[in-house]
Amino acid sequence: MSDRKVRLSMAVGKLFHLIHMTGDLPALEKWYDDVFSVRRGFLDHNYMPGEKRDASLVLLGDSVIEPLAPAFRVEGWDSMPLGRFYQRFGNHWHSIAWYTDDAGEMWQRCHDAGVRVLVEGGVMTSERPSPRSAIMTHPKDTITQLEFFNPAGSGVGQRDPRLVVSDFDANWWIENHPVKTPGLAYTTVLTRDLERAVGIYAGVLGGELLWKDSSQLTGTNDAYVLIGDTVVQLSTPNRDGTVASDDFTTNGEMHHAATFRVLDLDATKEYFDDQGIVTIARDDHTLITDPATTHGVAFRWTTWDAPGGPRDGKL
Repeated sequence: MSDRKVRLSMAVGKLFHLIHMTGDLPALEKWYDDVFSVRRGFLDHNYMPGEKRDASLVLLGDSVIEPLAPAFRVEGWDSMPLGRFYQRFGNHWHSIAWYTDDAGEMWQRCHDAGVRVLVEGGVMTSERPSPRSAIMTHPKDTITQLEFFNPAGSGVGQRDPRLVVSDFDANWWIENHPVKTPGLAYTTVLTRDLERAVGIYAGVLGGELLWKDSSQLTGTNDAYVLIGDTVVQLSTPNRDGTVASDDFTTNGEMHHAATFRVLDLDATKEYFDDQGIVTIARDDHTLITDPATTHGVAFRWTTWDAPGGPRDGKL
């Protein structure tokens, strides 16, 4: 492996968050609290003027979800990138963000490959930023929007319980909650061109291709790429009548689903039945819940680990 690849892989670290876009932030936050007993503490009900949005960060296992809504009360919310996304797609997964120790290195990698890079407010930047910055990719260039965020450059990262709280225990949900999850197994990005997507995620972004396969359950051809500590499943629908194909037909290429690792699939389904979360498909190791019962986003729950991924053989 070249020095360049080593430096790049070191630049991408822990998953920062997945954004769950909503039109009703209080209801979504209450749902995460009530159903999953999420942990809070490093961003709650925060308004960002530069994006005209309201958001919180919540922990489920060792993975962070950002419930987020445009700040509808603020004039001009609908002209901002997040507001335009909501107007077009409604409640949906929006993007994936990682911590990085060098946002400038990630900008350089993207810039060299012709990937457009944005900063706060959707402003395009053509100058290499400082290592302590936050940058975002243009969603058309990386199939969905990706963010690389240096936690040293913001108080948010410095309050992340996974990084700074000595008593943080990702196994709390395994030991105390009906959804016995340590966190994310993988997250899915839908693409029309699987080879192009692999070239971006395992090439431009320096990820490691772990596995290729197809799934009868999801009706997709899949490639699993490890970026930082997170497995991204790149998927192309191969038949109609699935959650993935419906999303792709309606919305095109984008961030599609979050799949959480669980220890007991039957117990998870039973709990979801009690919570009004409907299972619409399952096989021996994965169940898919109805987005209409999970605030508009696609979730999967699985006992399977991507071969070579960070959870493989550890549970």
